[in-house]
Amino acid sequence: MALTRRGQVAESKGRLRICSKSLIFQPDDVGASILKFPYRYVRSIENPADGSCFNIECDQFIQVATKTGGAETRIVTPFTILKSKFSPSFQVHYARASDYRQLVERLRGAASSGAFHTEVRRILAEVTADVQFDLSRLGHRETALLPGGLWVRQVEPLLEVRGLLQLSTEGIYFQPHPNFSSEPVKQVLLSDVLHVFRRVYGVQANALEIITVHGGCLYLCFEARGECEQVSSLLEEQRRVLASQGTSPSAQLLRSTLTDAENILQNVRKMTALWQSGLLSNFHYLDFLNCAAGRSRNDFSQYPVFPWVLADYSSPQLNLEDVRSYRDLTKPVGALSEKRLSYFRERMAGMDGEDKFLYGTHYSTPAYVIYWLLRAMPERMLRLHNGHFDAWARLFRSVPESWQSVNESTASLMELIPEFFVLPAEWLENSLSIVTPEFPLGDVALPRWASNVSDFISKMRAALESEHVSQHLPSWIDLIFGFKQSGDAAVKADNLFHPVCYVGSKGSPEEALNALSLPMEVLETQLQEFGRMPRQLFFEAHPPRLRTPKWPLSKLQEEPGQSEPWYKAVRSIARESLEGTLERTDFGAEGQGYMAPAVNGAKTSPPERQAPQAQLPGPQAAPFQGGELWRSRAGSLSSLRSLNAQVVAPFALSGGITGMASCSTNLYAVGEDGCLRVSPLPTGLSAASAQVSSRRNFRISPMPLSAVAALDTELLALGGHDNAVVLYSTSCGSSLSRSQMHADTVTCLSASPCRTMLVSGSRDQSIVTWTLTSASLKSETIFDDLQQPVACAACSGPLVLGASDQQLPGFFWILSCLHL
Repeated sequence: MALTRRGQVAESKGRLRICSKSLIFQPDDVGASILKFPYRYVRSIENPADGSCFNIECDQFIQVATKTGGAETRIVTPFTILKSKFSPSFQVHYARASDYRQLVERLRGAASSGAFHTEVRRILAEVTADVQFDLSRLGHRETALLPGGLWVRQVEPLLEVRGLLQLSTEGIYFQPHPNFSSEPVKQVLLSDVLHVFRRVYGVQANALEIITVHGGCLYLCFEARGECEQVSSLLEEQRRVLASQGTSPSAQLLRSTLTDAENILQNVRKMTALWQSGLLSNFHYLDFLNCAAGRSRNDFSQYPVFPWVLADYSSPQLNLEDVRSYRDLTKPVGALSEKRLSYFRERMAGMDGEDKFLYGTHYSTPAYVIYWLLRAMPERMLRLHNGHFDAWARLFRSVPESWQSVNESTASLMELIPEFFVLPAEWLENSLSIVTPEFPLGDVALPRWASNVSDFISKMRAALESEHVSQHLPSWIDLIFGFKQSGDAAVKADNLFHPVCYVGSKGSPEEALNALSLPMEVLETQLQEFGRMPRQLFFEAHPPRLRTPKWPLSKLQEEPGQSEPWYKAVRSIARESLEGTLERTDFGAEGQGYMAPAVNGAKTSPPERQAPQAQLPGPQAAPFQGGELWRSRAGSLSSLRSLNAQVVAPFALSGGITGMASCSTNLYAVGEDGCLRVSPLPTGLSAASAQVSSRRNFRISPMPLSAVAALDTELLALGGHDNAVVLYSTSCGSSLSRSQMHADTVTCLSASPCRTMLVSGSRDQSIVTWTLTSASLKSETIFDDLQQPVACAACSGPLVLGASDQQLPGFFWILSCLHL
């Protein structure tokens, strides 16, 4: 293609891009500017008699200057709009100019019509009707698995490239159409595929994100959900076939990665256990939660979100031991300022209808992501703002100023992105020499306590991995990924956003689309521009971290793996440690949620939370043998009888103790404050040597607890005023099972000697028997013959006993006879 100004001899060779809203001419000369001709400014299109060219006349056009850096051509300056008449002539070398002219005429007409998107889709379908995948790109030993290929869109930040997808017995192929790159086909070998994640793009669950061992990514959006399912199944099948063949390193890698990430994404609790035990860093755990909740670095409307963890950006020295240096993670960004929060509350009170909201601005939007990454991706901001940089006052110039804006502005509620906690940190420097119309951009101004960008990132990461943040991070997770994300809990936590932001966070996006009664294109535009909630992962309060490894300030720079994505971090964990943790925390189906996190008394980060680094906290559950689930140890009764005042004193609770239990190693107490206290029994049983150490405190319920039964050293049955019986693991700090069979307070709990059966009594005058499994409770029989509140109950074999404190003798049942 050659472009010539009519009446002039000068000619410029290049490629003409026929787009939906404009013509774009890209010169072969990398130093020349790109020219863009929007259809709305094109007044006429002519086709001379010789048929080798076509001419246009336009009132104005856009000039895009480029800059060459290394092997890349970058756009780092705003577009220039030239408001003067221009009449270029396009000489077509390898096709008929009349065909292009007709296509441009149709697109020009569609751009001015009221049904633009419908008309463009129709034109696109006609133009590409005969296009098929080029099978010559496959190797001679490969077999194509998708006849003709499937039309997909490759998704990159703020960019979609349409093309044909082909899957073979050895690789994944993407053939762009039209092809704007120098590569005719992009290929990913199946042996290089590390993980395949399902994604929701827009309002449809029809996308796959394919991660390679080299760190590459292919994000594909399908035209139909069925096609996405088809390709996903074929990928899994072919990867398994390759993994079963031979002993090559690629086959071994496939075998080791086929289920790791995919299965873990389906059971978030396993990764939570790794984090609780200290094997997984705070950064990698948050990175995982973002991935599990559908966030991706390729989709700026669902970019990974990370918290502001520091509040001190002005001191000359940063003290990570001072709690005043940290942001309050129990509050969303919008609630950090009481004055601003009052404004939001007053505005919501004045809204009509049921769809009230506190914040109309989300904490993660494409505009916020580009705000942070301007120096690394100036093209993305120019694309978002139609060829312009945002106003100077709204550009990311200073970390302290951004923090001040987040605390004061009603239009700035943004959280951070993962780049603030990993190296390299060049994205904070203006290495591309970007110049805005107002001023030169410059490097980001850092806090006084940071000597350079690497030092800034290292200290931000050290703050994220600190003991203080580790103990309070569950509160922030509750707001972003948990039960405080929506509903009444969100209202109470001042965390309620516009209804559109919740599309896909619960249920399917299609259900949300029907509920909102908005056209799909309108809703997709709003989601792409204004952000959306992550998919909700937790439905009860997130459990606490049980061990926080020390994080030296130099660790990030000394260990490059700490800047890698979560799935690489998981693979780097020793296999025996990983398997041990996951085996011990196989909690069952996703979506059951967690019990509330442990409380720490007056301390923010109690030393008793730290376990020895060489092992995970908590003992291994005994294996199943002869129907026995947990083996009891001798000595529990004698230990309990030997307790003295020095041991019991630390259990003084607010409102008093309501229940106690023990095993061979621990003493447990529950109280009216809804808390569970765990204290190891002393090794020596003399009164003089009795000491209490390594106590652990857990907030179980906002309502009083009234009963506890020890099933093993780290496994308990709990009951309280919420009428529920809970199976609770103190090693993980979370509930394994929760069931509500009683209509009133649970007053007593007792396990059978072999720990395979549990009985619970209640004020509702009933006794329930339960079958215990490795991580669940199953109700079996309900007895309601006492006619009085149950005070105590017990079971042994087929015999169940129960009594009230107002009626003696009590009742007993034989399960095989049901009642005597």
